Amino acid sequence: MNQRLIVTALLAFVLGIIALTYSNHFHNDFHFDDAHTVRDNGYIRDLKNIPLFFTDCATSSAMPSHQGYRPLVTTTLAIDYWLSKNTTKDQDGYNVLWYHLSNFSWFLMIVVLMYFVQRKIYNYAFEEKYNHYFALLGCLWYGLTTANAETVNYIISRSDILSTLAIIASFAVYTEFPKWRKYYLYLLPAIIGMFAKETTIMFAPALIAYDFMIEKQKSFSDLFSVKGLKTFFKSIVVGLPALVICVALAIFAMKMTKVFEMGGYSTLFYAVSQPYIILHYVTQFFFPFGLSADTDIPMVVSLNDDRLFIGFAFLIGLIILAFKTSETKQWRPFSFGLVWFLLMLLPTSSFIALAEVTNDHRVFLPYIGLIISMITLLANLYYYLLKEKVVLKYGVLGITLLAISGYAYGTHQRNKIWKTDETLWKDVTEKSPNNGRGWMNYGLNLMSKGDYTNAEYAYNKALEKAPRYYILHINMGVLKDAQGKKTEAEQYYKNALSYGPNYVEPYYYYARFLFNSGRVEEAEIYCSKGLELFSGHLYSRYLLMDIYNYQKNWNKLLQTAQATLSMYPDDPKAKMYLAIAQDPSAASSISVNKTQTAVDLLNQSLAYYSAGKYRECIDACFAAIGVKADYPEAYNNICSAYNQLGIYDSAVWACSKAIELKPDFPLAKNNLKWAKDQLKK
Repeated sequence: MNQRLIVTALLAFVLGIIALTYSNHFHNDFHFDDAHTVRDNGYIRDLKNIPLFFTDCATSSAMPSHQGYRPLVTTTLAIDYWLSKNTTKDQDGYNVLWYHLSNFSWFLMIVVLMYFVQRKIYNYAFEEKYNHYFALLGCLWYGLTTANAETVNYIISRSDILSTLAIIASFAVYTEFPKWRKYYLYLLPAIIGMFAKETTIMFAPALIAYDFMIEKQKSFSDLFSVKGLKTFFKSIVVGLPALVICVALAIFAMKMTKVFEMGGYSTLFYAVSQPYIILHYVTQFFFPFGLSADTDIPMVVSLNDDRLFIGFAFLIGLIILAFKTSETKQWRPFSFGLVWFLLMLLPTSSFIALAEVTNDHRVFLPYIGLIISMITLLANLYYYLLKEKVVLKYGVLGITLLAISGYAYGTHQRNKIWKTDETLWKDVTEKSPNNGRGWMNYGLNLMSKGDYTNAEYAYNKALEKAPRYYILHINMGVLKDAQGKKTEAEQYYKNALSYGPNYVEPYYYYARFLFNSGRVEEAEIYCSKGLELFSGHLYSRYLLMDIYNYQKNWNKLLQTAQATLSMYPDDPKAKMYLAIAQDPSAASSISVNKTQTAVDLLNQSLAYYSAGKYRECIDACFAAIGVKADYPEAYNNICSAYNQLGIYDSAVWACSKAIELKPDFPLAKNNLKWAKDQLKK
């Protein structure tokens, strides 16, 4: 049989095994930063905003502190939203299946391109005909590596996936089509990748290393000779176009980024911690038992910390190993793999102090280097060290396949951990018990289920670890408010304002608390202050419209609704308030005063509904929401009225909101299903 056909069939088999392993991840929830980059990011809800993604980094996130310039990522999210909303008729646009399909498709592309890059590298070291199969084995190993599940499952980590795809695609074009090099076509994927994540810049130094070590077949010891240095400078010239373009784009991205907080602390402590973190990453590659979505490994801050010496000893050993293995042709790919691993870690494991000293999804790109090294080790065992020992030779391959099967099992199990917020953050509290953010997110999930006692326990555990974490104080305020402890709740909201004065969230949640407490004028002040920090915060705009509707301030309601629609043209709530502001007589038919409770207004809406006055029903529900912002029954009634009016997209929005506020709400689920069924007709 033709070898190309065999390889194609085996590659398809490899992709099938990977797909089977990940078959249980496609409906896993959004998590963590997915909230402000996807769920709360109104800009991705309209494909017309795509040009804006490339000119305004504020479109990348609902949190100003996290608005980095990654327009390619935001563009793909907008496409996923469109597919979710239009193809599956899931009108809220958040059918997570489409987002996972995108991530997983690009992941498989990386695996395919790795075959071509690996094969070319191994051909420089080995003359035997089995390099195809070793390259395929590397693809299988990488595709099933358990630690990679941390990236594949995390929607917003597609920035890592896309940048990795860009780098490996540039390498594939460079290695497979040498005649195209004079046209610099290999730079195109890397240029595109720079709009996904800045780490794509590492293509340039990796290309220099590849040219020097693989194509020019030089070792590190050659750098100590004049001839070797001349060769190295020639390799630098080869990588110079990539370096110039990537650096220029990185500078452009930094200028486009208005405000982006790394969140890191001491640069020195961060840097001296990284050798131990590199050891942690290597350990997780082989023994991925301690994977955590949010680790709690502390920085090295003292000379008495054993991790300082262990880490540097390991790093020095790794460098010596790379130096020694570069000396011979058949081991040089092993050395290159280590160089790749260390180079690709530089953006996150050097002097750029990030918020977390380590994160298990950062090694998605570096692990390609470890795969190259390990496959080179196996190839040497097969070709040379065990050449005459057939039983041992195939025994090693069998053990390797068995180990890879273990990775597959681990990945499948890890996917289960990412299923829901509860499963993910419970795992974090067990794996990383000193992580305050982990405890907080676990408590948030418990609170959403009405388990206030255990939620408070989790929040207090979080406060022990992160006493000044402003989001934690917001959540404590929400909890105390739900428990009816208004005084304590207000103090927590004020703490949040004190600890996070430059963030919009403390202002929004405190304003919402004030509004629900009947302190409407104060609520307007704080809500407006939050919008001064970030005018695109959709929930603050909703609240401000609720306030103006409650006050019957039709002019301000009109202005706010129009401004909101200029940012988010299809927003149903802004459309509804625009209609009310333009025709106040419809809303004025509802008698609203400060003595009316939300229940009174809800009952009034039911009376309107029974009388067939569906517009008045909707107005009464919005008035009820003005008194009680998070009122699932009111949103359900809005959905029912919209269904009667035949405005099914708005009905889907309203019932989706009701279910978000009250997950176990059968009536809202039935109304939502009916609205979606009508849209499919």
